[in-house]
Formats: sequence, C-alpha cells, structure tokens
Amino acid sequence: MNTRSLYIYPWDIAGRDLSALTSEVNALGINTLTLATAYHAGKFIRPPRAGQVGGRVVFPEDGALYFEPQTRRYGAIAAHPHSDPALRRVAYELAERGELGLSAWTVMFHNSRLGTEHPEFVTRNAWGDGYVYALCPMHPAVYDYGLTLATDIASALPWQSLSLESPGWAPFGHGYHHEVAQVRSNVWMDTMLGLCFCSACQSAAKTQGIDARALAARVRQRVDGYLSAHVDAAPDQAGAWLAADLYEDADLAAYLRMRQAHVTRLVATIRANVASNIKLYVIPTTQRPTAQTWLEGSDLAALAQVCDGVEVPFYEPNAERVIADGVDTIRRVGDVKKVRAILRPGVPDLGDGSQIGAAQAGLQRLGVQDFGYYNYGMLRPTALAAIKSLA
Repeated sequence: MNTRSLYIYPWDIAGRDLSALTSEVNALGINTLTLATAYHAGKFIRPPRAGQVGGRVVFPEDGALYFEPQTRRYGAIAAHPHSDPALRRVAYELAERGELGLSAWTVMFHNSRLGTEHPEFVTRNAWGDGYVYALCPMHPAVYDYGLTLATDIASALPWQSLSLESPGWAPFGHGYHHEVAQVRSNVWMDTMLGLCFCSACQSAAKTQGIDARALAARVRQRVDGYLSAHVDAAPDQAGAWLAADLYEDADLAAYLRMRQAHVTRLVATIRANVASNIKLYVIPTTQRPTAQTWLEGSDLAALAQVCDGVEVPFYEPNAERVIADGVDTIRRVGDVKKVRAILRPGVPDLGDGSQIGAAQAGLQRLGVQDFGYYNYGMLRPTALAAIKSLA
C-alpha cells in the first residue's frame, strides 16, 4: 500500500477527540500520521479546528522529546522529555487505537537547547564562532546522542517508519531568532559560513590528510574580502564562485566529502540498530534545490543505500520546479522506489497550494508513489480540501 502521510505536531492532537480526528484524517485519504517526536523551538500560527485545544499561536518548548525516553540510556548529552505529560502521551494514545499508521519524525541535531547546554559540541565556523542551534555530529558525544535518540524512539512504540531530519550539519541560514544582516545572503557566502571547523572536525580532517587549519584560513580570507568590498554577488555569480572554489580547492571538496561519509556512517549505524520491521528514511535537507544536500553532509545516493530511502521536501513555488527537482533527485538517488515526497499544499508553495495536484501528478509520472503533506495544524481548510482531492 502506498503511503499518504500527514505531518502533525502533538500540540495539535493533545486533548482532541481521537475518534473525530481519525475520521477527519481518513476523509482526506490519509493512512499515516508522521508525528513530531523530537522538535525545536518555533512560532506557529494555527487556523481553527473542531475540538482544538489552545489558541492561535504556539511557541513549542525548545529541544523537547514527545515520548517517554529511557533517560538512563543517554550519555554526555541528556534527553529532555517535554514538560507536559499530555504531549508525551499523544503518540501512545494513537498507537493504542491502532487506526492509523504512525511514523516518527525526529529532528536530530538542530537543537538550540542542547547547543546552549553544551557549547563544547556545537558547530564552529572558520573564525571559531559557535552556532548554538547546530550540534556538530563529528563530536563522538553528539554522534552517540543521535544514535541513542533514534534507537530509543524506535523501541518506544510500534512505528511503521522513522524519518530522521538534520542528521548532519545545519545550514548557516536556518531561521534562528532575529537573524539580522546588512549584507545580502548568497549560496557561496552561506556555504563558507556554514562550514564547521571545530576541534572534532579538524581532527577528523587530519586523519584524511586534509589541512583543515589552512582551509579555514582560506575561508576567512575569502569571506572577509567579500564582506569588506562594496558588492553584492548576483545568484548566478555566487553559484559560479562556489563551483570554482569546489573545483580549484581540493581540500574544500575533500572536506565536504568527509562530512558526507560521516553522516552516511551514522545513518547506517542507526539502521543496523533499529528493528528491521521499522523502515528508516532520511530527510536530507530543507534547502532548495535538493541537489544542495551536500551542504549539510547528505549524500543522496549513499544514504539511499544504507537505509530505506530519502524523504524529500519538494518545497517549491510552482509545480514545474517540483517536477524538475524530482527528475534530478531521482537521478542522484538512482532508484525512484527510494524516494518519498513531501509537499506543502499552501502558502508559500505551489502557487499558494493551487498547483498541488499538478506537482503530485508530475512526481507520480516519474514513479514516486509515497507522499507526505506538511503540516496539519498550520494548513487552512482549503489546503486540507486540496489534499482530499489528491486521494
């Protein structure tokens, strides 16, 4: 059976009549709920729903787990179960009913709470600045936390699948609180600023014969030169600069491949330690286009080989871009059966949702069969109706 999943937050379920919720979801043609089990802070606007508990704007508890973790399993980095037991119970209540398939959506290393608690484990750029929102998976303690978190979730409930988000390095621009700059961002600068040169990354590079110190110095020189000049690179210029640096700087290319191999190793280890009846998928990026996953350490082909596949957010302004990205993503993965699609049937994607049908039909023509839709609690009734029309 093909999967039709609906991404959903526990705070949009807690206190609801689950029979009514199940009926509503089934009427949309949905057979699976993809439930957040580990999530970060945010600010969410919610349209009204029948039986909804709470108001219109939700500020989730940062870095919280929405299940009952086996806290003694964790090492240097502790687990943080959500402070509200009702939100931790949502997954169990759904499982007890057994009327819908359940997938665990797990944000791994994008975690400001843990970054604040453990500055020694965060990503650090070429200047040594720490990114509190991004743990660096090259640190053994962070790697162990990711493995423990995934296996703990997998053993807690009868999930059909796990979807692992942010198993690598968060990109530089990722919606942190009050991001302020008087310089326009571009793919070249963001890539340079997003590279991690923490002690763990430098040590790993040394074992690969990569001079990380010299590479960091070159990154500083390039970015400082750009920031000191009164210019703003156009998108095509920034893309060309990045391509040229990757071609001309062998250590930069090797450094990025080292990161990809590390993320692939982590996912393979998780797959080996999760029960075989639970499928494992990776959300390789939230950036567009999908080909940029390498910025975060995701190797599409390699990840698809070591787990059940990749779950790709095709978050694009129109159907044409979704289909084009689908063609390229399938080419890179090498097997369309290993590709799941996530679509947003509302603002700001797909003509504010009007092109959801064309986007899904185009991906289906390419051979993609499993779809998820983001996100129940934030979609207007018209967007939910659009999902129903796709069943």
